[in-house]
Amino acid sequence: MKFISIISLLMLCQFSLAQAPNLTNWKIDTLPMGDLIYKANQSENDWLFVQSGDTWEIVNNPYSIQKGDSLPFSKKFIYKKFKLFKGKKIVKKTSDGYLIGFKNGEFDGSLYFMDLKRRGVYEIEKELTINNFFEFQSRIYAIEGLYFGKIIEIFKDNGFWKTQTVSNLYDIPKLIADHNNEKLIVGNQYIFKLGKDLKTIEILKSPFYWGMLYPSSILIDNEDLYLSMRKGVLKIKKFDTQPTYEWFTPK
Repeated sequence: MKFISIISLLMLCQFSLAQAPNLTNWKIDTLPMGDLIYKANQSENDWLFVQSGDTWEIVNNPYSIQKGDSLPFSKKFIYKKFKLFKGKKIVKKTSDGYLIGFKNGEFDGSLYFMDLKRRGVYEIEKELTINNFFEFQSRIYAIEGLYFGKIIEIFKDNGFWKTQTVSNLYDIPKLIADHNNEKLIVGNQYIFKLGKDLKTIEILKSPFYWGMLYPSSILIDNEDLYLSMRKGVLKIKKFDTQPTYEWFTPK
């Protein structure tokens, strides 16, 4: 039951609250720069922030083949009915069905829509690697990319869901969080801000390539930002103005 609860909170943890993680049993360590990044990449520990009551705990990441909202059918029925849905997927419920992003291997990604009224599925667009869906200003968007990143809007036109590019990024967006009525987007090495005008600006560039450590969740506590990832937790003080970095590993 605890494992299931962690899985269900996986997507929630990617959207920030004004909280800091519980670092009671963690110590400040050397930043994983230079050759240390390769050692950190080989760590068996992948960390994730999970809320427990009023506290954000740091737990081992229970990787799931599906993230986001739950689909209303069994895996067996879905595969038998639609002949697809193999590989990793991320799901976003809409008023009339489900948007589903697929990752089937390193080079194969696509975006589908499951129509509950017609009990059918159609492909919205090929060659899309959806990393997360999010809502902003009453519209649906996604951060997308495998080699080149972008933000796309997903909208209905004449009864069918379509996409359009909102902003191109020079990093691959992995996580997204709410902050001061805007969005923060975490890439492999950069953090961007998405404003109400749908324009993105760079906030910072990390002193090391944290994409090698697979950031999994984000928390924001006033001026400080925390990222959970392989090997440890990165704290960025005053991330929006004068960022400084602290690296935490278990005691």
